[in-house]
Amino acid sequence: MNRTALLTVLACLLATSAVAEERKVVANRADCAISVGPKDAAGLVLAMADCTWPIAPAKVIAAVRAIEKHDDYLKSVSESTILADGRVLQIHQASGISDRQITLSVTNKDLPDGGFKTSWTRAGTQEALREDMVDAPVDDGSWEVHPDGAGSKVIYSLRYDAGGKVPNWLVQSFQKTGIADIVEQMRAAAE
Repeated sequence: MNRTALLTVLACLLATSAVAEERKVVANRADCAISVGPKDAAGLVLAMADCTWPIAPAKVIAAVRAIEKHDDYLKSVSESTILADGRVLQIHQASGISDRQITLSVTNKDLPDGGFKTSWTRAGTQEALREDMVDAPVDDGSWEVHPDGAGSKVIYSLRYDAGGKVPNWLVQSFQKTGIADIVEQMRAAAE
């Protein structure tokens, strides 16, 4: 390997190591390690849950895929409605702040290993903001499910900006307990 190629490989390894070091495990619950970091250019943190569940993948996939039912089992989602054009209108709730509204574009993908991934982001066209709602400017996330023996390997990720004026302590609390609540509730729905 020439010197330039070697230096490139080393730089990539160091960059990967630096990113891994920036992630910090903040909670362990529901057979998941919840971690946060690093911040993006806008200062938003990527929260992730890396889970190993003793639940058949088909059950987890069914719960994750049914986005129109997420308001039935995720307490932070008070409404999840699939619109005629396939976009999804969601209302998010959290104690101590006004409800948030966002319209999402959702992508579903079957994975080669028999798994499944659903991901979402803010849709280019938003539904009219309802009275007393705050616009959530960023909601980028995914659920990824892979077969793991008789169980499932589940990865949940979320980068979220609640908009409005939300105290930093509340954002940090959500990154720890809120994400843990979401994965615990999804696990219960899959079971």
